[in-house]
Amino acid sequence: MQFSCESKRLAQSVNIVKRAISASNNAPIFSGIHTTLKGNELRLIAMDNTYSMDMKLEVNGMENGDILVPAKAIGDLLAKFDADEVLTIQQLAGEKEMTLTAAKARGQYHIPLMDPEEYPAIPAFTSERILELPEEVIGNLIDTTVYACSTDMSRPLYTGVYMEKKGKSLTAVGTNTHRLAIKEAELENGDDSEFSMLIPARLLKEIGSNLNGELPEPVTLALQGRQIMAKVGNLTIISSLIEGKFPDYKRPIPPSFSNRTVFNRVDMEKAIQRVALFSQSDYNIVRLAIDTDGITLSSAVSDMGQGKEIIACQTVGDTLPLNIAFNSRYMMDFFKNCGSDTVSMETNASLAPARLMPEGDDTYTYILTPVRVIF
Repeated sequence: MQFSCESKRLAQSVNIVKRAISASNNAPIFSGIHTTLKGNELRLIAMDNTYSMDMKLEVNGMENGDILVPAKAIGDLLAKFDADEVLTIQQLAGEKEMTLTAAKARGQYHIPLMDPEEYPAIPAFTSERILELPEEVIGNLIDTTVYACSTDMSRPLYTGVYMEKKGKSLTAVGTNTHRLAIKEAELENGDDSEFSMLIPARLLKEIGSNLNGELPEPVTLALQGRQIMAKVGNLTIISSLIEGKFPDYKRPIPPSFSNRTVFNRVDMEKAIQRVALFSQSDYNIVRLAIDTDGITLSSAVSDMGQGKEIIACQTVGDTLPLNIAFNSRYMMDFFKNCGSDTVSMETNASLAPARLMPEGDDTYTYILTPVRVIF
């Protein structure tokens, strides 16, 4: 096999697919990237037991072939070249190493190879259901829900986003049981089918990081049994879906709220950033005293001091003033992704779930569980 390519393009592709390789996987064969050249198309594949990534890029092909190169070795080496460096990669017939030649750096590097015959083939994928989403729609669904998922792998049900399609309506839900993010979207080209799937946050984050805002392309999601395939440009990802029944996400949402508070998101963000400096780092608790025309934020730790700040608001309700406390990081996560400078917060009592929404946008709901504290 032999081809040449700009260092930047090759490094970007290698860095993408090697994220499929799990550090906890004990099978040495999965530490490699299967690299196949056919004409001017280079195909890079990396995988673990439940997840695979397949990237295609155009190169200057000279001799077809395939190799299995250690991901860390090639990734570390590519990172050290200038972006415009032209690299030539070659494996001579019968040799168990590849040679990388750098024209500008006038260097030559040899990397031992693994046996490509031992590398598993990506299973054939026959799509049972296909969902094609505009880049803006899938990007928005990911941004507004995936951050709310749990990172605790001992509770796998909450480590992914639940997507539910009912005709032309698509709902995405992320939760770690302390917070709940729900985003709804209308599909312009949707059919009448109804189905649901629990997609690993890992896959959705990868889709999000590979969206091309300058030249948007539709993202295709295809289902086959308990597997999902995502196509984003030249990248194809296949993953197992999360097993299990997702809980009724509507149950934690109170049927009604006693108070409705509207405030400026930027003012609240800046106040939280300052006041939270005096909160316990493990819990990031900030207290809110809500009244008709102002919210008093406060936090105190005996050995760090205390902070207090008031921001303007407009509150209408039956249970005022109201004292309530939240994990400030959970609040900030919502503010970063809500897409509006004005936010409404609905409350009932100090320990009852609150609902935050971008003002004027009823497609995005964020339910936040308060923290029990002494005011």
